[in-house]
Amino acid sequence: MASAGLGHPLEWFGGRRLLERPDYPRDPRAQLLRALTEGRSSTGIYAIKLFASQFAQLAKKVNLPASLPKPNYVRLTRDDLLGQAISWARARQTREFRSTEIGHAPPRYNGQAIAECLEKILAENLAWDGWFAKNGLSFLPLTYEQIQRDPAGSLTKVAQLVDVEPNWETNLRSGLEIQRDALNEEWRKRFLSEYADPSSFRYRTIK
Repeated sequence: MASAGLGHPLEWFGGRRLLERPDYPRDPRAQLLRALTEGRSSTGIYAIKLFASQFAQLAKKVNLPASLPKPNYVRLTRDDLLGQAISWARARQTREFRSTEIGHAPPRYNGQAIAECLEKILAENLAWDGWFAKNGLSFLPLTYEQIQRDPAGSLTKVAQLVDVEPNWETNLRSGLEIQRDALNEEWRKRFLSEYADPSSFRYRTIK
């Protein structure tokens, strides 16, 4: 999105900004200003990357939707939720959340950590489902797999959402490489051998 002039969708509200920039403001109002200035590209489009957990904390202090001019929403999910959980659990061990980062520890299989990551991903997805539904908000759904297969086509959908004429090369790249490898597949097989139980089905009723 940044290379296509569709804003700079970074974690302006905490997250990586706090980890990467010690001088980054802690005040949500100051972070909002950064999102609307540093998060804006030359086309006038601003972009924000926001996890549900970050939104929950932010909502305690700032009415974010009311503070943003003409917000449009892109919902990014992943079809392979177990694969996402495995990658996240591995990244939390090694601290390699991006291909550009250097690992701090060797990856070691931990089924419980993968299960916990999967639960957190499901909770994040459910939180967004509820928020969009309860507020009658529409959004552009995109998946990680879609973007991987067709980055230019995915960007075109985002551009159409914000009424920007698509104008870029078809070979746009993010500068990041896929990190999953044979080890991820080994962990998947081991996790399924330990945790898979089709006879069990968890369902919570609301009284």
